Amino acid sequence: LLLLVHRRRHSQLRIHSTTTMMMTTMMSGSSAVLSSSLLLSFIVCVALHGHGTLSASAFLTGGAPTTSSSDASTIMAQITSLSSVKEFFNKPGPYGVKHYSDANSAVIEPVSADIQKPFPTVVMSKGNGALCGTSVINAYNSILTHLATHGVASVTPCSVTYVNPAGLKSTIKRITTSGFANPEKIGVAAHSLGGNSALGLFPDELNIKALALLSGVTCILNIPHCNPSGVNVPFFMVQPSLDQNSDVYGPAKSAKLYAPFAGEHNAAIYNNLPKGYLSAFFSLFLDALPSNETVIREMTAELLFGDDPASFKNDFLGARIAFPDASAVVSEASPDVSVFSIDNDDDANSTNLVLAARAYLAANPGSEGDSKPSSFLFAG
Repeated sequence: LLLLVHRRRHSQLRIHSTTTMMMTTMMSGSSAVLSSSLLLSFIVCVALHGHGTLSASAFLTGGAPTTSSSDASTIMAQITSLSSVKEFFNKPGPYGVKHYSDANSAVIEPVSADIQKPFPTVVMSKGNGALCGTSVINAYNSILTHLATHGVASVTPCSVTYVNPAGLKSTIKRITTSGFANPEKIGVAAHSLGGNSALGLFPDELNIKALALLSGVTCILNIPHCNPSGVNVPFFMVQPSLDQNSDVYGPAKSAKLYAPFAGEHNAAIYNNLPKGYLSAFFSLFLDALPSNETVIREMTAELLFGDDPASFKNDFLGARIAFPDASAVVSEASPDVSVFSIDNDDDANSTNLVLAARAYLAANPGSEGDSKPSSFLFAG
């Protein structure tokens, strides 16, 4: 199979030529002839949405359910340092995955005897025109499959263009009332124009626990209800260097991470560097870690908000971290700190948020707001 893909900004992925071959191997000896044919693998290449393209490698995984050969508890027992927890999230997790369509949505769920419905779930708000469906047809297959191997299911509502805030709310209500998703463990991820819709969900009325935007997103297109200042949950902003500058990170009034890295508008979908941190982010704040041991949660919080050389802010040139009410969260003087959607002292998500706040304060003693280290180890 010869596949030549031309990636051009403001254009679609174009397959110039595809050639199949039949190979015949003649074996000497007792005139035995071995003939074999190479089956053609079909790769679907899609246009994302008119202002960028996806790498073909992003479509090579997924499809039929897979099984997990690793025991989650055994893997977690091997995590003894921040470097090992980072490696855990960078690699596929201990669970198998299953892809299918349901109610005009692309669904990816974790498969294991150790995990069952209702799942911690991320609702993906797709970009304008991005193809959506099962397996390789889902533009976000690579990053969402990786997330599912770490125990977090995903549901991507499909449309020709993008899904508006009302459609996202409807999807969240449907998957929680059906028993698919745990209503206490809902996150939202979004790409491009889908980010404008995701920002229309806040202030949070659906008990959403975390938000991640996977490209430069602005509110200049006047999408109804685009409201970054209403973001009141932990927030992860990925900003490709060749993308337009975002005006949504600053106004968000929550614990937040800003990850700039080299790449164009769609780079976060297939770049491996943000993938591990996104898995750590949603695993922590959706309480989806395969171990309830506090030490694992602490190391995950340290990976995201701490100051260790292996942590988030030392992997991205220009990384920013903010935690406006970290002191209040740690003191638990106000267990109903609405800006972080803390429900009560017994809520597992509240516990994880407190651990994240402690990691942030340890890295920035006496400081609130953005953390801007003077030096970085760029691993882009």
